[in-house]
Amino acid sequence: MRARVKTLACAVGAAAMLAVVSGANGGRAAPSPLLLNGMVVTMNDNHDVIDNGHVLVRGGVIAAVWSGPTPAGVSTAGARVVDAGASGLIFPGLINLHDHPAYSVLPLWPAPTSHREPKLGRITGREPYDYRYEWNSGAARPPEYMRLVRNAKFALADPDNLGLLPELLVHAEASAALGGETAIQGEETSAANGLIIRDVDGSNFGGDRVESRVPSVDDSAGPWGDGDHYPTAGQLASAIGQGKVDAWFVHLAEGVRDSDRVPGDLFSSRREFDTLIKRQLLKSATVIIHGVALEKNDFAEMKQAGAKLVWSPLSNLLLYGRTANVYGALTAGVTVSLGTDWAPSGSRTLLDELKVADIALRDRRVLGRFRHEVPPLRNDTALDRELVDMVTRNPAQTLNWPQVGSIAVGKHADLLLLNRPSDSPTGGMPDSPYRNLIDATERDVRLVLVDGRPVAGDIDALQAAGATAVTTVYSAIGGYTKGIAFRAGLPPRNLRISLVERTLTFALRALGGDGATAASGQPTTSNFTYLRDHWKNGFYKNANTGNQTFFATVLLPFAKTSGSLINLERIEKAPLFSDDDHFFFTLIEGRLTRAGLHNDHLPPFHLYEANINQARAGTNPLTTFHKRWYS
Repeated sequence: MRARVKTLACAVGAAAMLAVVSGANGGRAAPSPLLLNGMVVTMNDNHDVIDNGHVLVRGGVIAAVWSGPTPAGVSTAGARVVDAGASGLIFPGLINLHDHPAYSVLPLWPAPTSHREPKLGRITGREPYDYRYEWNSGAARPPEYMRLVRNAKFALADPDNLGLLPELLVHAEASAALGGETAIQGEETSAANGLIIRDVDGSNFGGDRVESRVPSVDDSAGPWGDGDHYPTAGQLASAIGQGKVDAWFVHLAEGVRDSDRVPGDLFSSRREFDTLIKRQLLKSATVIIHGVALEKNDFAEMKQAGAKLVWSPLSNLLLYGRTANVYGALTAGVTVSLGTDWAPSGSRTLLDELKVADIALRDRRVLGRFRHEVPPLRNDTALDRELVDMVTRNPAQTLNWPQVGSIAVGKHADLLLLNRPSDSPTGGMPDSPYRNLIDATERDVRLVLVDGRPVAGDIDALQAAGATAVTTVYSAIGGYTKGIAFRAGLPPRNLRISLVERTLTFALRALGGDGATAASGQPTTSNFTYLRDHWKNGFYKNANTGNQTFFATVLLPFAKTSGSLINLERIEKAPLFSDDDHFFFTLIEGRLTRAGLHNDHLPPFHLYEANINQARAGTNPLTTFHKRWYS
């Protein structure tokens, strides 16, 4: 039996509807009215759930919400109808508060065992990293990271290289939308920003009031906001104090707690929090990304200042074998949201990150031993609801976006229609709509709306909602078909999904040079015809530059060498669907051969010995991930 839930009936009169709808879409043609039918999971302050629910959308805004027969004063005339189905659910759209979408085409990058850093406390090379600067900064960066992450991304994205940043972001937004997301943080500036879902860092709801910083707060170099915004920490602090910034995202304390540092590690990630305070940047607009090293007293200070936390458990576990003490943050009353971090070490969508978070908060080998510190969350349904808060209402509150994050009259129609997973609830959990969302995969996404416009989901639902240009995408392993549509009709030809996927596939394979085969490793050739012909918008092809000259004067200075070979490699593009990402499941579940290599039948690159940091405390808590949710 489904758990008993509260119900709510509310409606708004026709005159009020017109007032709400006026000017909602900034001058664009308003989408057709929509009537959505299903169980409405409002995620409002009371967490009301409406059985036999209906949501009426006009002009991209929620005009009415009710249960049962249509109330007096509410007209559904001319509305397109989309049913979530007999067991379907209607949620607010999921908001991903931390990602680096330009890396979205890359497979997971396993932290290597061969990288020894005695001066940093990694004596054997088999220790998990203690902090992010061990693997992503300076001369200490592992060659595998440079080859499979840094060099690959910059070869594709940089305008002086292949110039495919718009294509990368279209792939990222499409993948996110297929996973139920309606907004994503971390996009670099491009013509593709927000073509499918919301770009958190761009202009939304009439303003651009979100800033971010990736470099350490210990580094005084700017900028401290997006682009050239706020060149100094003082200018940013002043802007936040004047109410010009609603949310400032900062990578902070991404490393293990001081008590977990290995002998010889002289770097304290936690000290970055002290720097933040000294720079007068612990404020209500501050959004700390990761915070793995933070202690309970730090969370108390965050709560007092009104600062928030973004949690990325999978990335933390794969790199460091630890994750943020989220129960400590919740005990202090800190608002916590989820973010996928990035494809090289994180989940592809929030649906998968929800599953990792679900395991992390319950398994005693991760955070489950601290669960007693938050007595209300001892109840399984309450904990499930808290997890769903982290991808809906909490991100909206963090961004100061009252327009979304819950389902209520007057809010923008960023919505997710979900087919209840056939095998939910999993793991012996009580049944509830929250558990159903945690158990869901892309297969179960019925329809995603942004401002009432259909952008992803089942083909029939997209068409019923008024999408006119739908691109069909297929999960080969999952055996299902979905569709993607852009918010404003057809994009430029080069950004249409089918061409984007082909272009990115060819570009990543071309990193291995002419004739490279799958998982063939670093190329022994100096012939890179595809890269030469497409680099810098075809400049070298037009200049009749030979392969040897291009390799020696352009490619080699860009990629450098590892051993005696150029530090590039053919890479297979990450799929749009998690179902098709067999390497993802192989890596997180720690399936290894006796030689210490991943036991994957078709790896996306040449395999090397890697750490399984998520198994550091004993048996890997993620070993049943695929069986529980994808088999």
